[in-house]
Amino acid sequence: MYYIKWLLKITFWLVLLIIVFWFGVRFYFWLQSAEPMAQRSDKETRSNVHWLHSDKALVYNFSPSRTYNLRILSNAIFAQQVEFDKPINYAIEYTLLDQDNNQLMQKVYHHASKLALDADQQQVKQIIENKAALSVSSGQSFYINSEQLTNASRIALRVIPEDSSLKGVVVRIHAKTPTDTDDINSAWLKLPVEWRERTIAYHTIGANAITTREIHNAVTFDWLKLAPQGVPDIDFKADTLYETLPYHVLTYDFGAQQLDLDGFYTDQDLSASFRVYEGGDITANIKGNIADINITWYDLKQREKPKKLTLEKLESPNTYQLLNTQPGLIVIQSKTMAQSSWFLADTTPISPLHSYYYGIDESLSANYRVAPNSDINFQFRGAQGALISVSLFNTQKQLIETHQVKLQGQQALFDRIITPDTLRSVTTDSERFYLRLPSNAAFLSISSKETISAKMQARQAHFHYQTVLCEALCQVDLPEFTEIDAWFSQQAQNDFTFTEQQKMLNVRLFEPPPEIEVKQTFHYGRNLIDILPRSNTALIKTEPKYFDPIDPPKDFNFRPLKNLSEITVPNDPILLAKSRVVELSSSAPFYTEYALNDLPDDAPLRIQSKRSHFYTNLGSNRSWAKQRLFKLKAGQSLELSFDKRPDSIVIKLYSDNEQDTPLSVDTHLHGHFSKKLTDEYTISKKRYALVKANENKAFLLHPAQTSLFSYPSITIPINNDIELLKKFTIKADQDVWVSVLEETSEQQKQAKWWLYEVN
Repeated sequence: MYYIKWLLKITFWLVLLIIVFWFGVRFYFWLQSAEPMAQRSDKETRSNVHWLHSDKALVYNFSPSRTYNLRILSNAIFAQQVEFDKPINYAIEYTLLDQDNNQLMQKVYHHASKLALDADQQQVKQIIENKAALSVSSGQSFYINSEQLTNASRIALRVIPEDSSLKGVVVRIHAKTPTDTDDINSAWLKLPVEWRERTIAYHTIGANAITTREIHNAVTFDWLKLAPQGVPDIDFKADTLYETLPYHVLTYDFGAQQLDLDGFYTDQDLSASFRVYEGGDITANIKGNIADINITWYDLKQREKPKKLTLEKLESPNTYQLLNTQPGLIVIQSKTMAQSSWFLADTTPISPLHSYYYGIDESLSANYRVAPNSDINFQFRGAQGALISVSLFNTQKQLIETHQVKLQGQQALFDRIITPDTLRSVTTDSERFYLRLPSNAAFLSISSKETISAKMQARQAHFHYQTVLCEALCQVDLPEFTEIDAWFSQQAQNDFTFTEQQKMLNVRLFEPPPEIEVKQTFHYGRNLIDILPRSNTALIKTEPKYFDPIDPPKDFNFRPLKNLSEITVPNDPILLAKSRVVELSSSAPFYTEYALNDLPDDAPLRIQSKRSHFYTNLGSNRSWAKQRLFKLKAGQSLELSFDKRPDSIVIKLYSDNEQDTPLSVDTHLHGHFSKKLTDEYTISKKRYALVKANENKAFLLHPAQTSLFSYPSITIPINNDIELLKKFTIKADQDVWVSVLEETSEQQKQAKWWLYEVN
C-alpha cells in the first residue's frame, strides 16, 4: 500500500511538472513572438507586404481577361534613422510575361522615397521584422494600364537599390477587377466606412466631395490583392506593415534620370526663384556645372538695382553659400542642366510651390458646381491662339451664357510641368481671367477644342480678405490678425475622370522677377480739409523705383545738409524768395523754418554738434518732400467720392505715437462692377495689418513735436472690371495722420505743394 501511494504522488508531481513545463514553453514562445508596442491610431490597419529581391524576380499571376489595371505599391525600408527631407532613390524593374512565360515588356520605374514621420505625415507607421520596428518611407506607387497588359498574365518584379541607406523595399500588388453588382448605391452603402474612406483617398485628389462616378467605380471594380508564386521564406519573404487610413499614395517616377522632385531644376529654358524674408547666409547644394550658374538678387520694391551674387564654396561636396543675403527675390539661372537645394540661415529647407491643373481637350471638359453671385478666377495655360469657352448653366442645366477667350500662349521661363516620369516640361505662362456670376448660375463648364490646362478658384464678393503689409518682405505671426486668402481652389465634378485618364497636370510654380515698367503718371493729394479739419505738414522721405526718370525737383523737395557751405545762394530773386531751410532740433522748438537770409548765426555750430538737422530746398538729390497730412480719428470712416476715375488710390499713414501692435486698416471700394469676363479683378473690401516702418523716414513739422512713425503705403488699383467708381472709404483702428493721393495719367495745370506728392 505504501508503494502504491508513493507511485501516485510521483505520478501526480510528474504530471504537474509536465503541465507547468508545457505552459512555460508556450508562454516563452508567446513572449518571443510578441510584436513591439508602438503608437497606434484608430484609423490604422495591417497590410501584408513582400520583400523584393535584387538578384531574382518576384512573380505574380493575374487573370488577363478580368484585370483592367495593376497597381504596384511599395515602401522603402531604412536600415537606420535617416534625415527626414533627404530623398532615398530606388527603382523597380517590372517584366510582363504571357502564359507561356515569354517576355512581352520590360521597364524600370524609379522612385524617390522619404522617411514617413509619425508626427508629420501619419502615412506609414511601422513594419515588423523579427519583432523590431523599422523606419518606413512614405508610400510610392505606379500603375500599369490595360493597354500594356494585353496578352499578359504574369508580372515579375525586381528591386534595383540606388542608395546605401536602403535596407530593402516591400511591395504589394492590386489588380483592378470588375465585380458583379446591379444596385450601385446599395453596394456602396454596404461597404465598411473605413473601406469607403480608403477608396476616396485612393481615387481622388481631395476628399471634399465624392461624385456618382466615383461611387460607381468603387463598387463596379475591386482591387484584388495578388500573392507571389513560390514557397514562402524561400522564394519570397512576407511581413506586416502598419499603415494609417486614409492612405495617400505618392507617385514619383524618375525615369532614367535621377532628379530630386524637391530640388530647383534649371537649364537654358527654365529658371527658378525663391523669396528671402530675413537677411542672413543661405546654403545651397548644387549638382551641375557651377560656372554655368548665375544667381541674381532682386528688390521686390524695386528701389535698388538687381545684384549679381557670388557663391562661396564650402568644405562639403557640392555645397555653397550666399553670404549676408538681404530680403528679396533670389533668381537661379543656368546655361546647362543643374539641380539645386537651398537652405535658410536656420537650416530650414526652401520648398518650391506647386499647383494642379486639369488637362482639357476636345474629348474632355471640366465641369463645376458653382454658387450664385460668387466670383470666379480662371487660370489657363495653352498654345497661342487657343480658344476657350466658359459656359454657365442654371439649376436645370439650361445654358445661360457663354464667354470665350483667346490665349496669348507665351512660353513660361519659370513655371514648368512635372511629367509622370518627373521630367521638367516647358509650359506657357498662366493667363488669368475673372467672372462675376449671375444669381441664377448653378453649373459652369470649361471646354476647348485645343489642348489646354485650366484651374478654377472662387470667392464670395464680400468675403473677408486680410493681409499683412511690411515696408520690406516679412513673414510675421500676429496673434490677433489672421491672414485670409482671396481665392480658394475648386474641384471639378468630373475630377475622377481626369485622374483616371491621367489628365491631372502637376505644375511647379516659381516667381519671376518684377518687370521694369516706367509709368507716365502723376500723383496728386486730395484736399481733405472739409472732411478732416485738423491737419499739419510733414517732411517725408520719398523712395522712387531705381529706373524711374528723375524729374526736376520742385520747391517742396528738400535734402539734408551736412554743412551750410553746401548751399549755393541763387542769383535769381524769385528763386531766392522761395528758398527755405528747415531745422529739426532735439530741444524745443523742435521745428523752425528760415528764409535763406534769416539763418541764425550759430547754425553751423548746431550742425557740427548734431543738436539739429537742417534741410534745404536748394540743390539736387532732394529726396524729402513737404506734404500735408490730415488727422483721422480711430474708428472714423473717411469717405471720398470721385468725379474722374483715377488709375489707383494711394493711402499713406503715419502715427505720432509709437505703437507696439500693427495698425489695422479697412478699405472699401463702392461702384458698378463688370459682369463680363475680364483680365483684371478688384477686391472691393480689404483689411490690412500694417507693420510699422523706420521712424526716420518722416518728421512732423511742428514746434512741439516732430516724431512721426511711418507705415507701409496702401495702393488700391482701379482695374478695368470697375465700370463706375462711386466712392472709397477707409477706416483705421487708431488715430493716424493720413494722406490720400490719386494716380492719374493727366497732369494738372496747377499743383499746390501741400496737396502734391511724388510717388
